[in-house]
Amino acid sequence: MLKDLTIKQELLAQLMSDISEKYYAAGWAQDLEYVLWDAVINGERKYGHDIITIREIETLISLSNEAKCWIVFDDHAEETAISLEVWRKKFNNDISNNAKLLNS
Repeated sequence: MLKDLTIKQELLAQLMSDISEKYYAAGWAQDLEYVLWDAVINGERKYGHDIITIREIETLISLSNEAKCWIVFDDHAEETAISLEVWRKKFNNDISNNAKLLNS
């Protein structure tokens, strides 16, 4: 939950939510964390009705490095921070098992 996040983690969560709202008119679109990480790795990409910009990607990278985490959405805990090391493993494993996570 947002209330459990540090200030830096909350800034990252808010940016991710803002991007979701901008491109999908949803506070946290399904699989948002996967799509945004794919953009962090691969650069600009289509999302919803537009393109995730280099500026947004650079800000995601900066905030995630400052917070030393990535934000995932859990149905019970809502916005949850996990370490970048854990996230990278989770991302690679989950994408290997279900590439459709990036189709949002």
